[in-house]
Amino acid sequence: MGARGNGWLLVCAALSLWGLTGCAGTGGGASGAQTSSGAPATSAAAGRPLSAQALQSIALTGDDIPGNRGVSADVRAHADVKSTFPPVSDSSCAKLLDALGAGDASAVVDQVFNWKGSIWAGGGTLASYAGTDAERAFARVRTSAPACHDYTGVGFTGKYTAHLASETIPHLGDESIAFRITVPVKQAPGLRSGRRVSVRNEQHVLVRVGDVTAHFTMLDMDHEDRFPLALIRKEVARMAQAQRR
Repeated sequence: MGARGNGWLLVCAALSLWGLTGCAGTGGGASGAQTSSGAPATSAAAGRPLSAQALQSIALTGDDIPGNRGVSADVRAHADVKSTFPPVSDSSCAKLLDALGAGDASAVVDQVFNWKGSIWAGGGTLASYAGTDAERAFARVRTSAPACHDYTGVGFTGKYTAHLASETIPHLGDESIAFRITVPVKQAPGLRSGRRVSVRNEQHVLVRVGDVTAHFTMLDMDHEDRFPLALIRKEVARMAQAQRR
């Protein structure tokens, strides 16, 4: 399997582990998570939400990431929206994760970023909404985050326990929020003699610009990594330009 295929599997596995819908980004919230802006900004004048093709046209590409090992931007089919796993144990976390899944969006494009020199792929989800649904989706994340601390769930890898912590980020778009999810993962006996426990570490950044949201994820093991801020800013600028904001 090529680099793109490996990255896709890693990101999809992460997404299913956290209990998110779809197949590219992942999800999480934080105790005391803070948005980088105060009250939500008002969306642009109501109009038709951006189509899946329009989202693809503004998605980050390999040309934006020198030395990458493959970047994809795939339209999410409606059949991929529903989660096959039960909700996580904490209701606030369940609401936050559900909102991150963009199940209420009019169109969704999922991305996988295979970084040079890393076996761990990054993820991205662009979602367009009708009316004020983008503001509502972001508000669900923002208001659920302070009450979401720890939760348990079931994913492709079985049962897991997750911890959520807030992160500070610069002001991005109309609204932005960042948090990190960590999950202890016991290594297989053949790899670590069954004794060492690693920590799956994933950063999440959610940004809203008008009627479009962008969710970025950065995965690592036993280390904290961050999605490149310069790439997030580039995507935010394209989101604004597409909506002429």
